[in-house]
Amino acid sequence: MINCPHCGASNKDGSKFCGDCGQPLITRNGVTCPMCDNLNPPGVTACTQCGARLIPVSVTPSEEPLEPLEMEEEGAVVKGVEGDDTVPEPDDLGEAESLEEFAKVSEAEPEDAMPPWLEKLRELPSEEAASEEEATRLAPGELPDWLEIPPEFEEVLSEAGRAVEEEEVSRAEIPSWLEALRPAEDGVAEPGEPAGPPERTGLLKGIRGTLGIEPILAIPPRAASLPAFSAPPYAYEHAEVFDKVVREPARPSAEVVRPRRLETLVASTLRWIIYLIVATAVVVPILLGSNWAEANMPVTASTIAMYDAIEALPADSVVLVSHDYDPGVAGEMIPQAKAVVGHLMRRQVRLINVSLTPEGARLSREVLDELAEAHGYEYGDDYLSLGYVVGVEAGPRSIAEGFGGAGWTDFVDGIEDVALIVEFAGATEYVRLWLEQVQAPYGVPMVAGVSATADPFVRPYYRNQAQDQLLGLMTGLVGAAEYERRAGHPGLALASMDSQSVVHIAIVLLVLVGNLAYFGGRLRGK
Repeated sequence: MINCPHCGASNKDGSKFCGDCGQPLITRNGVTCPMCDNLNPPGVTACTQCGARLIPVSVTPSEEPLEPLEMEEEGAVVKGVEGDDTVPEPDDLGEAESLEEFAKVSEAEPEDAMPPWLEKLRELPSEEAASEEEATRLAPGELPDWLEIPPEFEEVLSEAGRAVEEEEVSRAEIPSWLEALRPAEDGVAEPGEPAGPPERTGLLKGIRGTLGIEPILAIPPRAASLPAFSAPPYAYEHAEVFDKVVREPARPSAEVVRPRRLETLVASTLRWIIYLIVATAVVVPILLGSNWAEANMPVTASTIAMYDAIEALPADSVVLVSHDYDPGVAGEMIPQAKAVVGHLMRRQVRLINVSLTPEGARLSREVLDELAEAHGYEYGDDYLSLGYVVGVEAGPRSIAEGFGGAGWTDFVDGIEDVALIVEFAGATEYVRLWLEQVQAPYGVPMVAGVSATADPFVRPYYRNQAQDQLLGLMTGLVGAAEYERRAGHPGLALASMDSQSVVHIAIVLLVLVGNLAYFGGRLRGK
């Protein structure tokens, strides 16, 4: 065991630093390894711990100067002189014996010992040091030409040195604000000698007051013992209550009351009664053939204008009918097509049917086949169905320019022979295309039947003061019912209007009954 000379703590054999205070345990004179800081005996060329070389490569072991080694053994002092053959070499002695003697010598060295280079500097007089400095200077002829100082520069440098020595250095004036920050004379401590032992190894060897270097593996602090604690008796009671509350299962704040079976049955029955009332309001007017809408429904001016435009057509005139709608609006567009196309067939005019949408061509074929059979129209002689015209943006102009050509029709020689254009549009853009590409350039009269959503955008084209772009206009299922009433041929549109009117009345009554039941329940407190 090795006792630390600073704190007295016990350390294991071979320890270099104290485990408690971190100070070095053994102070020895020898060669310090530059790689691991291990202190080796003098004359050793390789570190005994890591094997690193202790002297430069350019210096051989025989050229390495050996410092005088003082060894104390049983009160006797043995001094080795530099160059003396009697100095024991590490190779001549046993390893254990040389290291043991070396450790004894190192322990005997006082703590305040200075490094050899510092002792030589203190022993050397100032005059002798100056003379040695002069001796170390090279003569002018010994320096290379590129390091020689020209004579003229030597005179300038000497004059500058004398001027600096002769110049009186005046004390700088300190500003008042800086002078106020000067500490009091009593509080200023005079610098003294740094405390603590000098460093024994490393680059700071022989210097006092340096900060200690932490060891690579820091020793963990010892855990302090906790004071004894005794809980009061009531603390255990509180802990038991808390544990009981934590372990108790969670319960909802309010119990969810399940509805009774009778109430569920009543609510389901009421819903089915409402469904039956609405279904009856829709079906009964159609089955009974109610004529309430036929007798009381007013007809708008735009629908009357459209009827008058078709009524004024002469027999055997050619009318171009475009079916531009899809199944989404077929519920209101097909009744319009049946009412108008039926009127045209009663006027004995020839029809050319086209479509700018593929869905419209299929839906119009069903309407044409039904009405042609009812009015005795023959395909090819009385009406034609050209189907879907490819190219929506340029479709109307291609139709107008293709009339009279091969593969089209023999009904007309050109678009100017068409007496009227009837447009059934489910969207606004189809009406705009026919107006811009055919009606405006060629001046062909035009009427339109549109869906209820497109009416606000198409209405400005009807009876325009600048130009009569649309001679007539009807809107949605209501427009088809108005046209049937005006033509005096009631159909599906008028029957649908009766059903629609009865359903509206039934919905209003159900809303009133529901509100009365709600307020009645609140008055009863339920």
